Amino acid sequence: MIGWTALVSEKEGVIMADEDRRPGDWQRKDLRQRADDEVDEYNASNSNGKKWHQQTFWIIFFLVVFWPVGIVLCWRSDWHVAFKIVASVLVAVAVCASYNMYLTVQQLQLAG
Repeated sequence: MIGWTALVSEKEGVIMADEDRRPGDWQRKDLRQRADDEVDEYNASNSNGKKWHQQTFWIIFFLVVFWPVGIVLCWRSDWHVAFKIVASVLVAVAVCASYNMYLTVQQLQLAG
């Protein structure tokens, strides 16, 4: 990869930046590094290093609030297969019951 060094010839003895630097790195690099370190420390101490989508709280939250995402997160988690099956069946039953209630309400509104 051609870095910033292509901007000024090496014959002049001036090198603009290293290969791993980004535009704007000359501004506030120390603050960005400290912020990155704090985020890493928080993630390491939060829930045994699991990412948010692997945490049980968020999986159950999405199973209740937005079940398609919850099912995907459930099956991608490290839960035991039996728990995954039970959660999937419970969500399927809840969706079927909700749909049947919707149809019943529609029929009652048309009849009355």
